[in-house]
Amino acid sequence: MIYPPQYPDYVEPGKPHWRRWWLALLLLWGGQSALLMALWPEHRPRLELWLWSAVLPLLWALALALRYLVWQIGLGNREAYRGVIDTALQRWWRARSRGLPVEQVLLFGPEGEQQSYYTRLMTGTAPLPSPQVPSPGAPTVLRCPLSTNLTSQRAPLIAQHLAHMLLAQSGMRARWPHLRGLAWHGTAESYQVFASVLRAAGVSLPEQALPLVDLPTLDRLIDGFPRLCPEEEHWLLCAGVASVEQAAAKRLAGEAGFAWLVSHAPVSQLKRGEYLQADQGERAAELCAQMQRYANLDAAPAACLAMDAESLGAFGEGGWRANEHLLAAYWGVLDNVAPFIGMSVALLHSAGAGQACGWLSRDGENRLAMGVAVPHGKGK
Repeated sequence: MIYPPQYPDYVEPGKPHWRRWWLALLLLWGGQSALLMALWPEHRPRLELWLWSAVLPLLWALALALRYLVWQIGLGNREAYRGVIDTALQRWWRARSRGLPVEQVLLFGPEGEQQSYYTRLMTGTAPLPSPQVPSPGAPTVLRCPLSTNLTSQRAPLIAQHLAHMLLAQSGMRARWPHLRGLAWHGTAESYQVFASVLRAAGVSLPEQALPLVDLPTLDRLIDGFPRLCPEEEHWLLCAGVASVEQAAAKRLAGEAGFAWLVSHAPVSQLKRGEYLQADQGERAAELCAQMQRYANLDAAPAACLAMDAESLGAFGEGGWRANEHLLAAYWGVLDNVAPFIGMSVALLHSAGAGQACGWLSRDGENRLAMGVAVPHGKGK
C-alpha cells in the first residue's frame, strides 16, 4: 500500500504566560518604587520621581509587545505551513485518484470471444466453461477454443487470435494511424506474434512495447497517458495474454487474453490498484478505505468481483464483498495476468451497469491486489 506522504508538524509557538508577566511587573515596579523612595534626594522634585518610576512599566510594555508580536508571527507561520502541507496532500490525492480512461475492452477466454458472455459474468447468468483434459491422466484445464494442442505454446496462439479480434473491430482501420503506444503483458515471443499480425495488416506499431507487468507499471501508464496521447484523436492500446500449463492440486490451469482501447473518449475509468502487504502490518480495511477515496466513493463499491478464493477472504474485513462474484471457476489460475482480467471484467461491468465495480485478485507472486473501475465522469 502506498501511503500519503508524512510531513512533520510545525513547532507549536510558545504562548506568553500572562500571569507571569503581570507578576513580574508588580514585583519589579514595586521594587523600583521602594528603591527610588529610599534613595531619592529630598531637594529633588517629586514629579521627577514619578517620571522615573514610569520608566520600568514602559519598558515592560515594550517587551510584552515584542513578545506578543513574536507569538503572533509564530501562529501565522504555523497556519501558513499547515496550508502548504494541506495543499501538497490534496495534490497527492488528486494524482493518486487519476485513472486510465478506457473506451473499449476485449476479452478472450475459455468461452471464446463473445463479449456478451463476459458482461454476464457479474449477473450470474453466464454458464460455466467446460474443463478439458490435455492428455490421459493429466489434470483438467480451462483452454481457449483455439487448437487441439492443449499443452504447450498456447500463449502465441492466443496473442495471434487477440490481434485478429482487434483488427475485426468496427472503425479500427481509421484509428490505427493515431495509435501512440502499445503496452504489453506477456512473453516476448507472444508479443512478436501479436505485433506481426498487426503489422501484416498495415498497422504501424511503436518500435518497443511499454511494459504492463504489474500495478506499478499500470501506475506509470496512468501518469504517462497525457504525455503519450496529447491530442484528442490519439489513443493507447493495452493488451496481454497468458497460458498457465499446470496449477496446484485441485485448481484449474487457465488462459486468457485482454485488450483495452485507452483514449480521450472513455466509458470507464480504471483507478490505480494496490497490493495488500499484510506481512508489514497493513490491514485490509485501511487499504479498502484508500481505494474508495481514489474512486470518490463513500462506501464499498456496489459490485465487486474476486478472481480467487484467497483474495475473496482477505478483503472481507474492509467491507468489499465478492461472495456472489467469485470467478475462479470461469477463468482458472491465471498467475500474473489474473489482476488484469479482473480489471477487464470490472471495466465491462462499470460501463454496462453505470456503477463502480471493485476487483480483487492474487497474482503469480502470491501478492493480493485490489482496485476499482468507475463509469466515466463518476470518479475524481
